Amino acid sequence: MRLGKGPYGWLSGGWLGVWGVLLVSACSFVESDQDGQFDYGGDPLPGTESLFNLRFSPDGRWVALIRAYTPGRLDPPNQLWLVSRDGRQLRFLGAGIGSVDWSPDGKRLALSYEPSLCCDSYVVTLDLGSGRVAVWTGLDSLLLSHPTATFPHWFRDGRRLLVSVVLEPRDQPYRGGAYVLDLVLRRAIGPVAPMTAAMPGGRDRFAVGIMPQAEGGVYRENVVRYEFGTGELRVLTDFGSEEAFTFSVAPSPVGDEVVLERRVEGVPQLFLLDGRGRVLRQLTERGGHNPRWSYDGRAVVFLRDVEAGPGARNVPFVYWLEEDRVEVLWPMLPDSVPVFPALDTLLRDCLLCGKLP
Repeated sequence: MRLGKGPYGWLSGGWLGVWGVLLVSACSFVESDQDGQFDYGGDPLPGTESLFNLRFSPDGRWVALIRAYTPGRLDPPNQLWLVSRDGRQLRFLGAGIGSVDWSPDGKRLALSYEPSLCCDSYVVTLDLGSGRVAVWTGLDSLLLSHPTATFPHWFRDGRRLLVSVVLEPRDQPYRGGAYVLDLVLRRAIGPVAPMTAAMPGGRDRFAVGIMPQAEGGVYRENVVRYEFGTGELRVLTDFGSEEAFTFSVAPSPVGDEVVLERRVEGVPQLFLLDGRGRVLRQLTERGGHNPRWSYDGRAVVFLRDVEAGPGARNVPFVYWLEEDRVEVLWPMLPDSVPVFPALDTLLRDCLLCGKLP
């Protein structure tokens, strides 16, 4: 079944005056046969863990992740944890965290801190050795004064972050889009491209993100690729308004490939695209969402709802690209997820507690 194919011709808008004509690529998707019907997604089953934004450390020994809640308890939501590759060592770092990314040397984390779980977001870095916390956005005299920047990702030089501003200018003083934060020169540059959820890829040659588009009263979102060297902006997909908010994208840190999460008959599946948005292959058959690459570009970590009936039990998986192989991230653990210790026993060693806005 053909789900999408471009191009959709010449486009115009305010951003085109800055970056020129958008180059549009074709995207076609082939639906794979499913082994029968199954229910995907929904509310988590009672007592199950809900993890998201899992990210391998550069050396592959640790996984940073966000734990949405503590089943059966009223602990603070969106907890940041480090979990060893065997799943048996766990370290609690703080709560109210929306996203996490490792610095190239593995010594620092870049975080989006969301204290109200709604609207305000601060970009923060944490030194894992010293425990030092630096807040970079969201307060007066910082790189961006309004608490609207989110989703920080490191460049490979270890001194810059790519962040996203998602609100409209009427709600805050900055235009929406992707910004570069230079932590050494202490300055913000941008917006460099009209996209959110932006991540650098291809050894910092480009960034991939999601661009909102309003065409004739119809709201659309599509995947775009921005070239840092030339300023070229290319649209990689041609999604219609019915697919807004139903996909995510992550670029390879070392190559041109992009992993796209897109729904096929209501089930999110992962696809591998080339640098122009053409489908190279479908990576999942039984569903997959929230993809994140390993730092060497060999693997993609993602989540899958493994519950066949109503309700969701999301388990982390790894797709190894060279071997074309999918495996559970923690196969040695019961139910393939870590057993988290009681949070109140770990607060004394919390690195972020008491240090955030």
